[in-house]
Amino acid sequence: MTIISFKHNFVFIKTTKTAGTSIEVELSKIAGDDAVVTPIVPEVEGHLPRNYTSADGTPMFSAHMSASAIRKLIGSMSFERMHKFCVEREPVSKCISDFHMRRNSPVRNKDGVYRKDWPAYCSKGRFPIDLDKYSERRIGLRVAIVDEMLPYEHLAQTLPALLQKLGVRDFALKARAKSEYRRTVLIEEAAVTLAERRLIYKAFRPTLALTGMYPIDLELARSRHPLLRYLSEWQFGTSP
Repeated sequence: MTIISFKHNFVFIKTTKTAGTSIEVELSKIAGDDAVVTPIVPEVEGHLPRNYTSADGTPMFSAHMSASAIRKLIGSMSFERMHKFCVEREPVSKCISDFHMRRNSPVRNKDGVYRKDWPAYCSKGRFPIDLDKYSERRIGLRVAIVDEMLPYEHLAQTLPALLQKLGVRDFALKARAKSEYRRTVLIEEAAVTLAERRLIYKAFRPTLALTGMYPIDLELARSRHPLLRYLSEWQFGTSP
């Protein structure tokens, strides 16, 4: 999903398994009548798609558009003037959420065809990596093209604070879209093996290097300092 608010001068880049649908439902209410708001599938109450098609009804903006694709459509000058933001999530937690969606979503797995268990999901290695949605390569270097990347784990504080700066007061993330995917729990974070964590973190290494939100090397983070080890064990659920 994509939201472009001309009223509040922001662009929201939707990433995978980071409460993006819930965020879009709430942002669509305050974004303004002229905002670009792409559809949600399945539809969610309180969300009103608008202004995402051309004059003849052809869709121009779509869900999960990259920041570079949005820039191409609205023009570089408009894009650079607006505040661009997205959300990222700790890789193991993000993959667990993605796995549950693949197994439990009536849209993604309508006929129950996807039956992989967690180890098979990890072995396949098709993880929800969103790096290309909010960054690009310039002269061989990976650079962010959004102004802010919010940590999923602190959205209740960081998103209202960001919107406050943009003139939106008393914003609250109330929607809980697609939370039903986790009602049937298939894997708990504490049950993820160290080998599986290493596999996931290796795949997410470029993302971690760019965002700086989470330790690039889990083992390194756990061993460098007793305090870091304690925080790492608490965060990743690996304490004895």
